[in-house]
Amino acid sequence: MRLKIIILAVCLFFLKLSLFSQEVKELKEFEIESGKEFWDLYNVIEPLKKSDTNLAISKLENAFCKTNNNFTKCKILEELGEMYTSTKQFDKFLKMYEDLLNSGLTVLFQHRGETYPEYTKEFKNNEKFISLLNRNIQMVKEANVNSTAEYYIQKPYNYKEGIIYPLIMVFHGGIGNIQDMQNFWNSDKLQKEYIIAFVQGREIKCSYNRFFGSNGISEMKRIYKKITDDYLIDTAKVILSGPSAGGMFSIDLAINKHIPAQGLILAFPVKPENFNADKILNSGLKGLRISMICGENDWAIKSQKEMSVIFDKLGVQNRLLIFPDLGHEFPKDFSNQIDNSIDYIRNDKINIR
Repeated sequence: MRLKIIILAVCLFFLKLSLFSQEVKELKEFEIESGKEFWDLYNVIEPLKKSDTNLAISKLENAFCKTNNNFTKCKILEELGEMYTSTKQFDKFLKMYEDLLNSGLTVLFQHRGETYPEYTKEFKNNEKFISLLNRNIQMVKEANVNSTAEYYIQKPYNYKEGIIYPLIMVFHGGIGNIQDMQNFWNSDKLQKEYIIAFVQGREIKCSYNRFFGSNGISEMKRIYKKITDDYLIDTAKVILSGPSAGGMFSIDLAINKHIPAQGLILAFPVKPENFNADKILNSGLKGLRISMICGENDWAIKSQKEMSVIFDKLGVQNRLLIFPDLGHEFPKDFSNQIDNSIDYIRNDKINIR
């Protein structure tokens, strides 16, 4: 009897250990599709949307037929959906959407109980679209049963085993993915000097979009621990970063000391709900250096300025760079701004180009 109890206890221990290890997952190169194909296509298509919509549609249709990249297919549907709708090619949109679902892929056409993005309002009374959307929702629900928070490690070009590297963790916005962050979080210093951890949340919103959810903080702590266990990381040189809600997430992780951070790089960040001077003062973050890249026309600019003022009053080093013609979006020279932010955090001389 005693032996059975010991065996059972050992089994439960290893089961618990196994479940714990499954709560976060490092994606290997073969497990994640590259977003480069789509973003290269997007840079060609974007100028054509208004100047030659038919040509833009033709190029996207051709790319959709030729690609084997599921990320590219999903993103193309979103782009074509808007153009098909504006040119009244509703049947083409519905056919492509159905084909995508038949292949096992889902897209983000519902957010907070409403269809999304704006052009989907055209289909609010369309029985075919409603049927496809309900199928999409069910497929996403099933995908979430065994989902985990995930991260992908991008090593510097000259990576060598046995060398200790600084780390930057990149968190997507409220709803996002690793591939989009790889496109924007891309600079000379990052590629040459840093181990980059691109992180996406547990909650699946569609085949390529995630949300951090209520367990996000604890899962990010586990990811950080796993990274520092598996790689040689200089834990005195860790940067947390992200756009919008990913910036808010970075602030929360740093202020509450969930992850020890040397600095934050925040693109048009959202202010945390529990952000207040007393909390920051009590956390003792005077060694933290923060770089915020914002737009004057951003709906969140007022709270971004408020955060900078509070940081100033508490002696937390920070810089607030405001682009006069931008909203809630990345500046065109964001790669340069990343490198300038790294220089600021490391207290190096900023090279303004």
